[in-house]
Amino acid sequence: MKSGIEMGAGMEQQEKNEIRLELPEKVRQIIEQIQKHGFEAYAVGGCVRDSLLGRTPDDWDITTSAKPQEVKAIFPRTIDTGIEHGTVTVMMGKEGFEVTTYRIDGAYLDGRHPESVEFSSNLVEDLKRRDFTINAMAYNEQQGLVDVFEGIEDMQRKVIRCVGNPKERFGEDALRMMRAIRFSAQLGFEIEEETYRAVEELAPTLEKVSMERIQVELVKTLLSAHPDYVRFYQETGLFCDVLPQADVILSGKFKNPTLKLLTHAKNTSVLRYAALFYHAGPDTAKEALKRLKLDNYTVNTVSKLLLYTQKSIEENEPAVREATYTYGKEMMPLIFAHQHALLDTTEELVGIGMTTKRRHLETVERMYEDIIKRGDCISIKDLDITGNDLMEYGLTGTQIGKTLKDLLHIVLENPKLNEKETLVAMIEHLDL
Repeated sequence: MKSGIEMGAGMEQQEKNEIRLELPEKVRQIIEQIQKHGFEAYAVGGCVRDSLLGRTPDDWDITTSAKPQEVKAIFPRTIDTGIEHGTVTVMMGKEGFEVTTYRIDGAYLDGRHPESVEFSSNLVEDLKRRDFTINAMAYNEQQGLVDVFEGIEDMQRKVIRCVGNPKERFGEDALRMMRAIRFSAQLGFEIEEETYRAVEELAPTLEKVSMERIQVELVKTLLSAHPDYVRFYQETGLFCDVLPQADVILSGKFKNPTLKLLTHAKNTSVLRYAALFYHAGPDTAKEALKRLKLDNYTVNTVSKLLLYTQKSIEENEPAVREATYTYGKEMMPLIFAHQHALLDTTEELVGIGMTTKRRHLETVERMYEDIIKRGDCISIKDLDITGNDLMEYGLTGTQIGKTLKDLLHIVLENPKLNEKETLVAMIEHLDL
């Protein structure tokens, strides 16, 4: 394969046409079928960008001069996923591929949706409406790469640049401002100066965008190779109105520690959100995550993680079992991972090894792993006695729950006592 990224900057279109990418067989078949019926068809957008970068595309989008009804007439199985905007999903076996007619968008009065869509037979008109040059390239095996906005050159320069006037592109969809930063974080590219200035100027318009769409871009940034690029959301003013909790953190004394912590946090959404809001505390984190319309699991897990991390676990197995019961077995690995990231961050910031704290954390973590491996009792359901057993013994109502809890704490101290006969024998000595 002749890679565009390996070729020199300032390439002529003829050179670009000679670039060869490997299309999935089903994508190639769709393009060929459309071409056989006298229409143009290309793979377009992110799949072309990722292929040129040597990445595996998540999905393949196809653009064509054929109108939706003409596409539907070519293929036996299609779904009208967005036919009013020119999109038909073509089914190839169990896989679906979006095929969209070249189009020219009308005015974007609401900052997201065009008031009208005009179908076109001109590929360049379609590429012209796309957000960034690296996403405005098309490819098929006959014509090679079509790149009229120097997307290849921007990839070589490692630059995120809008197609045409950045103010117009961001006026069409304010979320594109976040996408510029997200692509920058994922690819390690810089944002071109005019594009960056437009983000700063139009940042207040992000309020038009739903929080659901905002959090999708934010989490993609947090899960990128450069999670510390979230600073650009604050520095451009994008966080000012939509996520003030993060704006405060990243504009004050905790900015640098937060960015360092993000780079040391494991690459999961819970741990990266915990890193972002660590210096804000559990309550503010919960408020911010709810504002982002995140799911209850993420909201509760992050806020609990920040709360539990503040508490120290003593270096003995009964204390570790007690902590596992209190915090939950699924929380303990997250607590350890977050604490490791905190130690790594502190060591980087102060330049001193946190030997004692790290040894303590590793010892507690090892004890936890041994406890889980042995299958020690760490919850009421692990007890070798049940509520039904206690009813047979003559206990009723609240006595049952209290007794099970008292027995559990005894077993957390000494797991060997978790045998039914032993537990029954202890009941009469409990204060019921």
